[in-house]
Amino acid sequence: MPRKTLQISSVLGGWSSSQYQYGEGQFLASIAIDPDMPISDSDIRTSGLLIPVQYEKFSGANITGFPKWMLTSNKNTLVYVYASDGKFVSYTSSLGSETLVGTPTSGAGNGAAYYNNYHYLATPTDISRYGPLDGAAVLTNTVWTGATLGSQTALTNTTYPTLQGTQIPNHPMHTHGNNRLYFGDVTPSSATNPGQGIIHDIVTQKTASQGDTNDGSAYNVLDLPVGFFPTDIESFGTDLIIAAIQTTDSTLNQGKAALFLWGTFADSFYRGPIYLSDPLVTALLTINDTTYIWSGNAQNGYRLSYYAGGDTVKDIAYFEEGVPPFAGAVDALGNRIVWGASTSYPITSASVFSYGSKNNALTQGLHNIVNTTSSGSTPAVSAVKFVQQNSNIIPKVIAGWGNASPAYGIDKYSTSQTLTSVYRSQLITVGTKFNVVEVRIPFAASVAANMTITPKVYLDDGSSSITLPIINNTNFPGSRKVIFKELDLQQTTGFNNLFIELTWSGTVKLPVSLPIEIIVDTYSDDKRS
Repeated sequence: MPRKTLQISSVLGGWSSSQYQYGEGQFLASIAIDPDMPISDSDIRTSGLLIPVQYEKFSGANITGFPKWMLTSNKNTLVYVYASDGKFVSYTSSLGSETLVGTPTSGAGNGAAYYNNYHYLATPTDISRYGPLDGAAVLTNTVWTGATLGSQTALTNTTYPTLQGTQIPNHPMHTHGNNRLYFGDVTPSSATNPGQGIIHDIVTQKTASQGDTNDGSAYNVLDLPVGFFPTDIESFGTDLIIAAIQTTDSTLNQGKAALFLWGTFADSFYRGPIYLSDPLVTALLTINDTTYIWSGNAQNGYRLSYYAGGDTVKDIAYFEEGVPPFAGAVDALGNRIVWGASTSYPITSASVFSYGSKNNALTQGLHNIVNTTSSGSTPAVSAVKFVQQNSNIIPKVIAGWGNASPAYGIDKYSTSQTLTSVYRSQLITVGTKFNVVEVRIPFAASVAANMTITPKVYLDDGSSSITLPIINNTNFPGSRKVIFKELDLQQTTGFNNLFIELTWSGTVKLPVSLPIEIIVDTYSDDKRS
């Protein structure tokens, strides 16, 4: 009866790419666990441990649709949100008071960006803007087709695929380094080439206030091939990289998504289509000379990849469930990128994933770092943004979400919300019949009031499990390590493998240290096993 000690010694590798194969420090899954956090809000150093994270809803009665875009500027200290029902809402820098700024005519969160002292908001067929932000700001509608920006041709309200209950924005916007705001559109049925993806630009200058006067805004500064509809625009050095789809149906694959590279002054793009392996591409983000790409399909399955130059796109991670995030649901803090998502495993959540660490010396793992307060069916995070500067120590993102209840909200980092964090370790192969005789779980703090963890041991591919005594201040007051013995484990017997699950509740986080140790007695297999 040989005895083995199994160890979980690192979690920095993040989610594994498969159920049975693992790299160093990888594990099955997690929700709202962030090793980039310190062990407490009063500490500074990145812990590299199992740190549960809690978020709370701060939005009020004005958020009645999916938040699609979150905007800030260097003109004031307000945070603005543009939602799928057209409401444009502002919050103070402390994410306290909420103000309904207005509702662009027929707005549906079709696109949004800050440019030259104004927030520009795309509607199905026009553009509204809010500003000047350094003066008496007002919301002005139909500035694209009206005289404000040169009486341009109306936009086309092309139907894009619906993901998690809301449509992909059909007029994505991006402010480029050449002092122009670019945004996407599709030619109308009356055009010579109907259904052709096109890019427009907005250019303004000062008359009475910065950015108030048109300075050469133009309709259709770039043509994409017929049948390619733009979903996002991002800077690529001095050039632009444009994501586009051929598929507008939510069930049928009508053609591969693609990327296009354009130098902004030429008549046409200089590279593309660079075909992707998925029918949908929904978001781009350029950080440190790397352009990240989110693509997938409308049912389940998406990937994170990056543009590697030429016609090459390389995968970073693939997800069997969930859909790719909207263009307004991706952001970065230093070298760490984040995006909005939804999960059903290990629990149902509208949550936020991350790739990388704020410290580039650490393993670039894939983690789920936020579980929002959404509790309805088919929840999803539809917008994310880092807006608080102290988040370099404690990474804080704000996350807008919606679900089919319907219910909507925006969440922020909390120290009092009830925790809903989950960790499932790697599937540890024992390779023979075994009994679990001891489980040792260390902590980076002493067990105190309102700290709660429910530990479970799952056996043989999760086919059975045993729930261990709840870790709280009643059962283990002041403990820095809990050791579960055979009596707690109730003669837990397996035949091949096991994994550990920890579920946090309560309102005070209890950080779990490493290594977690599982001690087993092994037996020779027999025919009846």
